[in-house]
Amino acid sequence: MPAIAPNTTMAVSTGSIEVLSQEISDEEGMYRIRSGQQVYYLTISTDVFDEDTMCRPYLLLPQLPSLSDMPSRKIKLTRNEDGSLALTAYHDPLQEITFIWHEKRIDVLSLPLIKRLRSGVFETLYEGRAAVAKIACFEWQIPSLTRETWAYYVLTKTQRPNDDPLIAPEFLGHLTENGRVMGFLMEKLEGRVACSDDLTQCAALLKRLHGLGDLGLVHGDVNRYNFIVEECCRGCVVRLVDLEHAQDYDEKLAHAELESLPAELAEETGRGSSITRLVIQP
Repeated sequence: MPAIAPNTTMAVSTGSIEVLSQEISDEEGMYRIRSGQQVYYLTISTDVFDEDTMCRPYLLLPQLPSLSDMPSRKIKLTRNEDGSLALTAYHDPLQEITFIWHEKRIDVLSLPLIKRLRSGVFETLYEGRAAVAKIACFEWQIPSLTRETWAYYVLTKTQRPNDDPLIAPEFLGHLTENGRVMGFLMEKLEGRVACSDDLTQCAALLKRLHGLGDLGLVHGDVNRYNFIVEECCRGCVVRLVDLEHAQDYDEKLAHAELESLPAELAEETGRGSSITRLVIQP
C-alpha cells in the first residue's frame, strides 16, 4: 500500500490529541491515540524517533503529523530515505468483540478516567456510580476480552433471583469505540484482596463457579488478587474478578485450582496485583 505524505502544514495541538495507550518493543511502538472524537491506532518503527520520544507522549505528540486527514484508523509512521516522514494507511477493519449479549452499549470515550488500575483497566463513573472499565487497548487483546465477555454471559445466564452475593461483579454493558465493541463495563467492588484467613470462603466461591449446572466454569487464574473480600452487615463476602482465562468446567482443572488455592492465598510476592495511580481530570 503506498505511503501518504503527511500534512505538515498543520502542527498537532497536544490539547486536542492524547495518547490513550502505548506498547513499545525493540522493533516498534504501538499507540492508541485520540484526536477529537476519533481514535487512531498508530505503529511507529523505533528508528523514526529516539527512545525518549517514543516512550514519552509529551515529547512524541508535537512530532506527529496530523492524523485527521487519514482515510483509515490503522496507520504506520516511517521515515523515507531522505529523512521525511511517511504515513501508511491500512484499510482492513479493526478487530472487535463479536460475542454481544447485553442490551447496553456504552461509548468508552464518554467515560471519565478516575483511576488507572492497570493497562486497559480503569475506574470510572457511570450513571452516578463507581464502575470499572476493561478494554482491549490493541487488537491482540481482543480474544481474551471476548473470552471474559462470554464468561460474564454464563454467570448472568445461570444467576438465580436468590443469588446473593453474585460470584463476580455485575456486567453493566459492552464498551464501544467509534462504534466498535472492544470491552465492557462492570460494577466496582469495594474491598481488600484475599489472604490465607479467607481460604474457606474462597474455596466455597470457587465451588459455586464450578457447580453452575451444565454451564460450570473453571476460573483459570486463582491468584489472591482475583478474590475481593467485601465487608458488609453479614460479615465478609468474597467475589471473583478477572475471568479472561475462564473455560468450560473440567473436573481435573477444577480440582487442580482448588488444590492450588492455599498456596495462592499465601503468596506474598505481589504476583497478579495491580499498579494504580490517580488521574486528575482537568
